Amino acid sequence: MCFSVAIERNLSVLSKIFDARVNGKSFEQFLRLSQENPQKFRGPDDDNRIYPNTFAPVIHNASVKINGKSKGEDTRLITPMRYRVRPHDAKEEVPSKFNLFNARLDSLEKRKTWRPLFGQNHGLFPLTSFFEWVERPVGKQLVRFKGRGHEHLWAPALFDFYQDGQESFYSFALITTEPPAEILEAGHDRCPIFLKKEYWQDWLSPKSKSKDELYSILKDSQVATYEVFDED
Repeated sequence: MCFSVAIERNLSVLSKIFDARVNGKSFEQFLRLSQENPQKFRGPDDDNRIYPNTFAPVIHNASVKINGKSKGEDTRLITPMRYRVRPHDAKEEVPSKFNLFNARLDSLEKRKTWRPLFGQNHGLFPLTSFFEWVERPVGKQLVRFKGRGHEHLWAPALFDFYQDGQESFYSFALITTEPPAEILEAGHDRCPIFLKKEYWQDWLSPKSKSKDELYSILKDSQVATYEVFDED
């Protein structure tokens, strides 16, 4: 699983990369909520790291309703979403012992949290690196994995929308798969999928594809090698 992730938070950069429009109302709402409840609605830290329950920019197709209104099928939006899914029908937060921030590729139709989202609510999560704790002879070591030759990586994501009275927000999980050799050798057994650019629109328009086609997109991920850094 991805214990924490370094992100690209510059919305102008993301808008250019993904040809996407910033969802201004959602960012304004998040700013208001973060001022009212900074412990619950928190953004990236100063070094652009996020952890489960932190909000980050996610790209999605605007055919999904935003704030109750449809924006048109051909427009991509950048919306703040929490890195850990809050199921729309959950009366309470799911205990933190359950991993709702990483969705395994082999569990998308098995786990009840992912099943209603796969084929319906798809996003792209832009990151620059991810962090994991791995076992070393001297104890646990925090390790950073960065794509070699890639400033940005874009992981496919599933998201949900939760609303309770005046409080509403989007939340997401990135999709993970088996790791390449250098990640496995470093001591970790999972890795985010790095989606090929040619599949962006197909992934963001899942209702036009069969489940088999969506799996093919995920399995035909971009080949990436990773640099491994021990963190202090």
